[in-house]
Amino acid sequence: MTNIKLVSKKLIKPCTPTPQNLKNYKLSFIDEVSPQMEVGVILFYPLSNQKRSCLEESFAKILVQFYPLAGRYNSNDCCVDCSDQGAGFVIAEALEIELIDLIAERNLEKLEALSPPCNRFQENEATDPLLSIQITKFKCGGLAISISVPHRIFDASSLETFIAAWSNANKSELEGKFMMTISPNFDSPSFFPAKNQRKKVEESKTTETSKSVVRKFSFNKESITSLISNLRPDHGKQRIPRLRVVTALIAKALIGLDEVKQGGESRPCIVVQAVNIRGRTTPPLPKHSCGNLVILSPSRCMDGIETKDMGIQELVRLLGDAIDKSVADCGEIMSAGEEGLSNIIIKPVADAYRRFVSEEANVIWFSDWSKFGFYEADFGWGKPVWASIVEVPGNNFVVFMEKKEGTEIEAWVNLDKTDMLLFEQDEEIRFFTS
Repeated sequence: MTNIKLVSKKLIKPCTPTPQNLKNYKLSFIDEVSPQMEVGVILFYPLSNQKRSCLEESFAKILVQFYPLAGRYNSNDCCVDCSDQGAGFVIAEALEIELIDLIAERNLEKLEALSPPCNRFQENEATDPLLSIQITKFKCGGLAISISVPHRIFDASSLETFIAAWSNANKSELEGKFMMTISPNFDSPSFFPAKNQRKKVEESKTTETSKSVVRKFSFNKESITSLISNLRPDHGKQRIPRLRVVTALIAKALIGLDEVKQGGESRPCIVVQAVNIRGRTTPPLPKHSCGNLVILSPSRCMDGIETKDMGIQELVRLLGDAIDKSVADCGEIMSAGEEGLSNIIIKPVADAYRRFVSEEANVIWFSDWSKFGFYEADFGWGKPVWASIVEVPGNNFVVFMEKKEGTEIEAWVNLDKTDMLLFEQDEEIRFFTS
């Protein structure tokens, strides 16, 4: 996207210093093996009556609670120096662009200029801000707020907690009314102490390539209902989750795409889904626990012969079995011990990445952000009309979002450019998406 004018760029520090006993924030071992990427969203608001100074003031206040985000990553010790150096805060103008034109955008690269500059897919330098914000104003009076943070520090649920806290604080400033405060919790490293998994982190890094593209595919209510109507619930369950059916459809298309690339032969295939462990552990972790509290849920490995005949019904069952096992595992995490935690958290990550990098199997990755409350972020001028992601980490990776009304699922799919052309021509993808 062109015609984005930089108005100002600064570092904003917490309005009060971080206490000495909180100056060193150790990462958890789940943080250590998280993808090398940014977790971020762009929130779009029409005709806002925003005040920039109020956004900055509320931001400085909320950083007091989210003190690691104002620090710097120390790669030698795998920790955050909570030194209050500040978070990046950019103001920009897009006075030749209409917000309405961006809301229909399918190509993620065309939204990149709305996101703050940061070292995507690379190791954070000692001077790099961890949290980066960009406020972009449009000629129609609309506004885009982009929030981005390294995945090793936050997952999508943590990002939701930060955005909810900031928007509540800003709305309180604007309206002079008390809003219920959100108290983040940064105790996850004490439950999952770091294990110096730096080698595994290096092996799991994803790299940006010029051949990779990200496109949005939208599944409306009617399409999803039509898909479900052709399937039957399994294992005595009353219904099939909407997202599981969409996941199965995309996985089926990607399996077919891989078969074409392999000259008609089929590789073994694993479908990996990210599972949020909040609310699923015993005892439960605090609702607003920050950091990475996600495990990977790999399906059993389908052999090449099996993938040739795999239909949506079979994939729905496969995905459900994997999720059911992972949810059961979540209940054991807090009492699993070192070996048990390795089996539940570390080994699935290491095995999936090994198979992915070696290309011995077709590994398809899914992450669901559709249940996070990004559309509830009211800074004082109403809720966003659209929420977009900032990036997808690598090929064969899909991130789900949901439209404001909750009736439409958006799938952001990252594929090689050539693969994307084939994926877009898949008959079922064309029929069920817009």
